[in-house]
Formats: sequence, C-alpha cells, structure tokens
Amino acid sequence: MKNSSKKLEEQAIEELQKRLSEMKSKFGTKSKNEIADAAIQVKVKEVQSRFSKIKDVEDKDYGNGVFFMHLEITASKDAVYLPVSIASGKKVVGFIYLIEGTAVGEIGTTDITCRGDDVTKITLGTLQYAKIPPGKTASIKISVEIKGKVGKEYKVVINQVNYKLDPSDARYKKLDVEIGTELLKFR
Repeated sequence: MKNSSKKLEEQAIEELQKRLSEMKSKFGTKSKNEIADAAIQVKVKEVQSRFSKIKDVEDKDYGNGVFFMHLEITASKDAVYLPVSIASGKKVVGFIYLIEGTAVGEIGTTDITCRGDDVTKITLGTLQYAKIPPGKTASIKISVEIKGKVGKEYKVVINQVNYKLDPSDARYKKLDVEIGTELLKFR
C-alpha cells in the first residue's frame, strides 16, 4: 500500500511540474534574473550602484548616485524591434523606469547602449530601434544618474520594456518587469 501511495505522489508531482512548464512557456517566466513573454526574454546580467558626495555652489552637500544595469534581450521566434531609449515619463520608449527612495531625487543624465551579433540599428521617424533577429541576443547597458539628499536612500527600477514585432505597426507590445537596483544610501 505504501508503494502505490508513493507512486501516486510521484505521478502528481510530475504532472504539476509538467503543467508549470506549460504555463511558463505560455505566459512567460518571472524569476528574479529572467523575465519573458512569447516574443522576448530579458536576462539581468549585472546591476551596480555607487554614490559620491558633492558640494554645490552654496557649499551645501548633496548626493550623486550612478545606477547601472546590464541586460540581455533575446528575440524568440520573430525579429523584435526595440527602441534604444529610456525615460521616466509617459512617452513611448524602449525602457520605462522610476526612481524610488526616501526623498525626492532629480534625474541628472541617462544613457543607453545596445550591441549584439547580427543586431542592427534602424531609424524610424525620430526613434532609433535595435532589430534583434530571431534567436539572437542584444546586450543593453543602461546608466541613470540621480542627484539627491545626503542621508536618504534611492534606487532605480525598470518597470516596462516596449517593443514591436513589425516596425510599421503603430502599437507597441509591452513586457511588465521589475528590474531594480538595491537601495543606495547617500551618505
């Protein structure tokens, strides 16, 4: 009796694992380092942040934080057109981010680069896109500089990746993500 009960448990576990695999391939995965949908997979390669104290013209201290993210984006079955741009506002760009913290911070500068084997850049209107062929990976490096108050904490969180499967399509597909740096104390 014990053997048949154990066998039933093993079969149930196998069935659950099979269903979980099917759901992950259908709806995408949401692990800490990899996020995916049917068209793209985003892998977090590296996240860094650093702080420096700076005096302004009135001899007041303020903090300057630089937050860096290295991501790899792989196109699944079809070519993907990814805007090579980042913003914290509502305009459509490749990556939308926000600043979280214990005080208000000001964005100093943002920078984004994109490279990869067989990844090409095209310009449509005023936006530059990276064309990622099926099965290929683009290496994306993002840097955000923030000016904030000394003694407060800040972090940068990317919460959406926008892309197109057809560059002539006016609508973007979006992948909701939560890729963030650790809280950085401005000391």
